Amino acid sequence: MEQETTIKKLFHTDGIQFAIPSYQRAYSWEYDRDKKQVQQFISDINEQDINKKYFLGHFLFEKDKAIENKYWVIDGQQRLTTIVIFFSCLIRELEEREKTSGKIFDSNGDEIKIWRIKENYIEVERKYKFSTVSYDNPFFENLVYENNQTSSVCDSASTHRIKKAKEVFEKHFKSAETTDILNWKKIIDNAVITTFIVTDKIQATQIFAFQNDRGKDLTTLEKLKAFLMHKIYSVTDGNPEDLIRNIETEFSDIYRQAERLSFEEDRVLNFHNIAYISSENNPLNNVKSKLAEINDKPEKEKWIKEFVHTLKETFYSIEVIEDKYKYDNAIADILLLDKDSAMPLLIKLYHYHRNNEDHIINIAKNVEKIFFKLIYKSADYRTNSIPTIARKYNGNIDSIEKELKGYIKNGFQEWWDFNNNCKNYFEINNWHYVSRMKYVLWKYENYLRSQNRTRPISPHEFINKYEEKRLENTIDHITPQTPNFTKYTDEFKNRHLNNIGNLVLMVWGDNSEKRNKNPVDEIDLYDSDYYSHKEIRDILRIKGKWEEEEIKQRRDKIIKFIMGNWEL
Repeated sequence: MEQETTIKKLFHTDGIQFAIPSYQRAYSWEYDRDKKQVQQFISDINEQDINKKYFLGHFLFEKDKAIENKYWVIDGQQRLTTIVIFFSCLIRELEEREKTSGKIFDSNGDEIKIWRIKENYIEVERKYKFSTVSYDNPFFENLVYENNQTSSVCDSASTHRIKKAKEVFEKHFKSAETTDILNWKKIIDNAVITTFIVTDKIQATQIFAFQNDRGKDLTTLEKLKAFLMHKIYSVTDGNPEDLIRNIETEFSDIYRQAERLSFEEDRVLNFHNIAYISSENNPLNNVKSKLAEINDKPEKEKWIKEFVHTLKETFYSIEVIEDKYKYDNAIADILLLDKDSAMPLLIKLYHYHRNNEDHIINIAKNVEKIFFKLIYKSADYRTNSIPTIARKYNGNIDSIEKELKGYIKNGFQEWWDFNNNCKNYFEINNWHYVSRMKYVLWKYENYLRSQNRTRPISPHEFINKYEEKRLENTIDHITPQTPNFTKYTDEFKNRHLNNIGNLVLMVWGDNSEKRNKNPVDEIDLYDSDYYSHKEIRDILRIKGKWEEEEIKQRRDKIIKFIMGNWEL
């Protein structure tokens, strides 16, 4: 393999095979408007002068010790994966055109041998030249190489990206002239790259870490992986190859798990950083500082291994937590109220009490009461000690329950009037028309449902995971903000219009029908499955009006629920 070569020559090497190690992240190139690496790749080749060199960057490979001409892609895997998808789609498009229109010729009049393009970039003698990370590779082969659409099920973020990249290329080729497709092929064929080959893992980690420290555009998790792999080499007195291989295995699991989560990998890493080290700095700097404090090399080695193992555990815990987020109110509640503060504590709780859900649920219920009073208050609080409690937590369930009980009553500072400041927010303050009030109205609706022994609205339904606009929960005024049937007094506007007694949780589809009409004329809209709507419907039918008295009556009922539910 030459140090400076072209993409075509790179793939043309006899028996060449490229593989992405599982400890590298999976395919991550995006395609949408904000993260558009695939679109940028297409734009670049569209704008490239075919007579000028196109530089596709540097590639770092590790030579496989057992298989001749097999190379593990240490750096450049995103570009290489995209190139393979590009050529796979290009070949298929040319094959279709050849079937319908006959042989294809280039600008010199030479016939295009499609089978040769396939041999060069895709497979020789039924052996594929490229494989992605092991957990995505069956999908990759099935969809990209075999074009099997029906049996290719996307089960991770990376497989979705692979599928979308393929679709983007297919669409681009389908609408292009054949001469343009052949020009794009020529541009990538002749694209210039530089390569560097390492022969062992130690050299690979050193080079990767060196490049990383020079500002390479990596995620923090990738930088941390490179640093730890290099560091364990420098601190061990034994065989570093085995230790590095162990870390590779752990990160392979981490990256595979990361693809199953809705959170980005660096956000999960930061939750872990807060839970186990500190919230004062970024994870990479905190790890470096922690290791600098340890003088004994065996202790450094031990710390690295434990850190990586617990980090992997955190990525698995997040999936459990995300699943609970859909259906479990106690966990969903604290995530809805303050996700950034809740997640580090949940990570620690699952670390110590994975097999005792009751402990986790009880703690979550206590934390929810604290979060509620921090959010719905008439004072200016700037302290939230939950992340610190998470970091210090060592598994003593009785101790943390006692500590949280105290915070529920008094807050995090001795001078706080925690309960009264929350009560005043609802009793004295008359402006409740804010987005966070949806949470209170949801809880009130579920309280009414429990009174009537009816299934509650799940967190999954409340946050509209179905992503249908008509099912989105909104806050609506019962008597409208701009009525077409009366004119409100200034006192009514200030004291009643935006008071919680005049607000109701309503899905967008119903809300859009109300407009500015008198609620007395729209009683049927409140004849729904929502018990809070039935409550309003009954008042409208009995009283025949919705004014100050009715709003105050409903406000008092909701506040009574709030006082009991949040121990005020």
